[in-house]
Amino acid sequence: MKRQLPKSLPISITNLDIDRNTETVYRDGEAVDLTSTEYAMLLTLVTHPGQIFSAERLFEVVWNEPYYYGASNSIMVHIRNLRRKIEVDPAAPTLITTVWGKGYRCE
Repeated sequence: MKRQLPKSLPISITNLDIDRNTETVYRDGEAVDLTSTEYAMLLTLVTHPGQIFSAERLFEVVWNEPYYYGASNSIMVHIRNLRRKIEVDPAAPTLITTVWGKGYRCE
């Protein structure tokens, strides 16, 4: 008999539901099309609520490689794209916020 691995519990935060088994994100019940990088960033932030991730740390966690100069721009672009897809008002984000001079966190 094949051993079954336990299923990961879904995550619900504000108007988002994250199914970790299928790596699908739903906003207000509608599936959101995220890239694998956007999904990894979102999952990292929502599984550590309140914790501030610097661009350097977020890069190292998501890409699983050492940070290099210039990667901050890549992080900013991915965060901006992610906010467009999941925030009600991307110009005034409430889920993924910027802590000026420090990084990003999930509220």
